[in-house]
Amino acid sequence: MAVLYLGINGVLLRSNGTLAPHAGTFLRWAIERHMPFWLTSRDLSGSHAGIVAAFKDCAELEPLLPAVTPLAWTGTKTVAIDMDADFYWIAANPPPADHQALDHHDKRARWVEVDVNVFPDALLAAMTVVDVLCGG
Repeated sequence: MAVLYLGINGVLLRSNGTLAPHAGTFLRWAIERHMPFWLTSRDLSGSHAGIVAAFKDCAELEPLLPAVTPLAWTGTKTVAIDMDADFYWIAANPPPADHQALDHHDKRARWVEVDVNVFPDALLAAMTVVDVLCGG
């Protein structure tokens, strides 16, 4: 069981605001098999308010949202990541400062790139990657 840090934009929602393919399957997998946390610019406060608002038109995900713990953060998202944990960060395109932080801790391989705007089945691929890396 790994810690998963989950983005929303480009991961579970497309750039047009619609639900990504396989989003429900991915979120159920994350909740059932790992310890997921929201790490998103949609909500920096550590509450679910921005997350619920992001998925306001996605009734399929509504009951799953509270099962993922939101994180409070400021500055760069990597400040919220426990670099000593067994983690994977599922994100579309972290800015250079976040890449630098991952590199500083020799954790760049813990970023699993998912951009459903480019590759619609990216969530299924991410599940496979994480399962293989976790030995399952």
